[in-house]
Amino acid sequence: MSIPRTVLKLAVAGVVAAGALFAGASANAETHWSIGVNLPGLVVGQPAPVYYEPAPVYPRPAPTYYQPPVPVYSTPAPVYYEPGSRWEERRAERWEERRAERREWRRRQWEREQHRRYYEDRD
Repeated sequence: MSIPRTVLKLAVAGVVAAGALFAGASANAETHWSIGVNLPGLVVGQPAPVYYEPAPVYPRPAPTYYQPPVPVYSTPAPVYYEPGSRWEERRAERWEERRAERREWRRRQWEREQHRRYYEDRD
């Protein structure tokens, strides 16, 4: 049985047209299709390669070791205390300073009063 050439040409043209039609649709929809005849050695289409992104790799930070500082041991400076009570001396000095300030204030007040009386008597 022989197939006429015109029919064979039309069949091939139809397969090419259908392939072009479906190839455009599969590129847009990200779908895959193939035609298999189940003959050994005959492959019309094969699936597109699939790319899997590798899992992110997080490197471990390098271990760091900080050497503790060397301890420093020192003795405190010696402290010498003056004999006697300095507190009482300072207190007495401040008391005398305040007494002198009060005396000075009173003297100035007395002078102001004398001046006031002098000018009141003249009027």
